[in-house]
Amino acid sequence: MEEKDEDKARFLETGSRSASNSQEDDISLILDEDPETLAANLKLNKRVVFKIDCVILPFLVITMFLQLLDKNCLSYAALYGMKKDCNLVGQEYSWLATIFYLAYLFAEIPVFLLLPKVKHLTKFMSVLLFIWGGILMCMAACNNFGGLMAVRFFLGLMEAAIQPACIIISSTWYMKKEQPLRMALWSNTFAGIFNGIFAYGMEDWKGSLAIWRYMFLTYGAVTTVFGLVTFFIIPGTIEGAWFFSETERKCAVARSATNQTGIHFGTNSMKWYQIQESLLDPKYWSLMVFIIVQNFINAGITNFNTFIIKGFGFSSYRTMLLATPQAAVAMGACLLCAAVAYLVKNIRFVLICLTTGVTMAGIIMIWKIDHKEHLNQSLAAVYICGFYNAPYVMCLSLIASNTSGQTKKAFNSISVGLFYALGNLIGPQFFRESEAPVYTTGIKAMMSACCIMYGMIVLYAALCFWENKRRDQKKDAEDAEADNVLTEIEIGEKVDQQDLTDHENKHFRYTF
Repeated sequence: MEEKDEDKARFLETGSRSASNSQEDDISLILDEDPETLAANLKLNKRVVFKIDCVILPFLVITMFLQLLDKNCLSYAALYGMKKDCNLVGQEYSWLATIFYLAYLFAEIPVFLLLPKVKHLTKFMSVLLFIWGGILMCMAACNNFGGLMAVRFFLGLMEAAIQPACIIISSTWYMKKEQPLRMALWSNTFAGIFNGIFAYGMEDWKGSLAIWRYMFLTYGAVTTVFGLVTFFIIPGTIEGAWFFSETERKCAVARSATNQTGIHFGTNSMKWYQIQESLLDPKYWSLMVFIIVQNFINAGITNFNTFIIKGFGFSSYRTMLLATPQAAVAMGACLLCAAVAYLVKNIRFVLICLTTGVTMAGIIMIWKIDHKEHLNQSLAAVYICGFYNAPYVMCLSLIASNTSGQTKKAFNSISVGLFYALGNLIGPQFFRESEAPVYTTGIKAMMSACCIMYGMIVLYAALCFWENKRRDQKKDAEDAEADNVLTEIEIGEKVDQQDLTDHENKHFRYTF
């Protein structure tokens, strides 16, 4: 607590600058050298955003695409005979989905201890890509339930750090208002769109192996190569970005500073009070409960979508194509919500409520419509459920925009992964093989999840609104100067140097 009080005191002394380490000196020089130019660049120089979008964003998008492609091709492998070839019976297939998230959950603790100390997150991600691609290829060598379980477990271990790292990278390279759209792109459902198309295209592959084995070999090889290539071409920090000129680099650092959530990542020590700050914050718990129950829905749609469609009477190959539109709906919903959030301030919680309502409508339709009499309407219900991903993406953007402090950012990002895994761990168990293709228990679980999501996001928005109002009322005359861009840059510099949290930074206002 003494450390926390010292940080606050330093922040209130606006003229003070720490010169205790070289990184802080470098940031001071970058931000103070030519403030007029920096302010102009911040407003006018769109080249910086364009270059980030051309290098960093594709890396995040393709990384998450490969993760979801690798993870979700399990259901298509099952359609190509993996269940029969590996003698899977009863709930064993559901356990293949569950074991991945059990390992994912187990890995979050060591990832939390490691992630704050990693200064070059993109390099770290590339190494993980290389390793998990190799592990995925091992799926092709499995011939029984035990082998599949072992490989899926190690896949979960390797992929546990990817999503938290993407959240932190997005909050570092992009300004708050830019984050929802970029996070909608990398939290993508491209994999859902192309998984069915790729699987359908493999139908005519000839060879000595079953098609599902070629599927794992192909996806694993592509992932490994991508990890190897990106390790050498993706910069680890803004200052190390080879695609920036010196002026653009200064502008990029200044842009990051205005977020007031930190410019750099990588610390030598853990600040445990920042973790305590999260754990005692009801805003944290409202979003974490939201994430758990939202992933009941994710687990159902990701792992059982193809079985629901096939249960309508379609062949395995037709099912692969018919499953694709749902992912396209999910992608469109995410991009639409992100675009609206970019244009309208504090609209994210409204978008979450709307898309949750649409998802719930689709779930009810699947439950109540008789697919034997109304086949097209039943398919439409499955596609409407594609809106399920938009609330999750908006939730991630809230966490990225509203969290400051290196340890706190790491803890909150890891918490997302932990509760994401917990939701996906529990979710598949509601889908009983005996209830196929409607899965009544699973449908009821997803409906209940939607109701809880409503309650949690309304609570979160109310807490943010109240806290912003409280801070506005306490703002005195000297705080008023924080309304201009240059002062926001200076505040952001102090936040980065002194590693202040959103709670400690009195200038911080929560986005909701």
